[in-house]
Amino acid sequence: MHGIDLSAIDLNLLVALDALLAERNVTRAASRIGRTQPATSHALSRLRELLGDPLLVRSGRGMAPTPRALALAEPLGHALADIRRLLQEEGEFDAPRTTRTFRLVCPDLLAAFLPELLGSMTADAPGVGLAVRSPDGDTVGALANADVALGPATLEGSGLVRRGLGRVTWVVIARRDHPGVRGRLTLKRWCAYPHIQVRARDGGPSILDRALAAAGVERRVSLHVPSFLVAPEVVARTDHFFTAPRELVAPIAERLSLRMCPVPIPIPELPVAVFWHERFQADPGHRWFREVVAERVSAALRREPIKGP
Repeated sequence: MHGIDLSAIDLNLLVALDALLAERNVTRAASRIGRTQPATSHALSRLRELLGDPLLVRSGRGMAPTPRALALAEPLGHALADIRRLLQEEGEFDAPRTTRTFRLVCPDLLAAFLPELLGSMTADAPGVGLAVRSPDGDTVGALANADVALGPATLEGSGLVRRGLGRVTWVVIARRDHPGVRGRLTLKRWCAYPHIQVRARDGGPSILDRALAAAGVERRVSLHVPSFLVAPEVVARTDHFFTAPRELVAPIAERLSLRMCPVPIPIPELPVAVFWHERFQADPGHRWFREVVAERVSAALRREPIKGP
C-alpha cells in the first residue's frame, strides 16, 4: 500500500476484507459483519480499486483468493486483532458488566463442550458474546482472527502459547439395539458391519486409519461424511459403526439411543491444548476467557471412560 494516504482509508473496508477472506462469500461475509450484501459487494469493489488486485475471483459456487489476498490475510487479521484489543483494553476486566465478544476456533470433534462453555461464561458474564468458527484444517492460521483455539497439542506456530488440557479417547458407537453389540464388541463383529468415516481435511490418513494399518485390520467404509457431528445421527438409524471421540458422543448418546463400546484395536489418545497468541498474554479479559475455556474442556476430558461389558 505504498503511497496510499492512510487517513483517507475507511477502516470498515479492512473489516470487510477480513470477513471476505474468511468466508470467501459476499453474502456470508456481509452477515458476519452486520452489513447488507450490496454494501459488502461495494466494499469489495473499492478494495479492488484501492489495492489494484481482484482479491477474490469466482471459483465454482464460491470465491477463491488471489495470491495477493492470501498474503494479506494473516497480517490483516493480526492488525485488526490489535485494534480490537486496543479499543477494548480494560485495566480490570469486569465480567458481570462486560459485553465483549470472544472468538473461539473449535474443531467439530470438540464441539460437544460448547454448551457447557457458554453456560460457564454467561454465569459470570451475562452480557458476554461467543463467536465460534471451524479451523477448516488450519488451526494456527484460523487463530489470526480469534482469541483462542482448541486443537491437537502438537501444533506449532510463531508466537503461539499453549496449555495442555487432557486427552481425547476413542469409542465405537452403534444404535442401542444393533445386533453387533449384543454382548462384547469383538474385532470380528466390528469388521462385519459397515463403517462411517470422516473425510480428512488434509487428505491424509486419520488416527484410526493409522491404527488399523498398524493392527493389520481392514474395515468396510460405506459412508464418508464431512463432519464428526453428522455421523451420530446416521448411526442412530442404521447398522453402521462409527469410531469417534468419547467426549464428543457421550453428551448425545442417551438422546440418540446410542451405545458406546471400547474400540477393539488400540488407538492412541489425542492430546488436546488451548492456544493463543503471546500478544494477548497480559489482557485481563482474554485471560478470563482462556481460563474458562481451559477449565470447562479439562473437566470434560476428565470424565470417567466407558467400561466394556
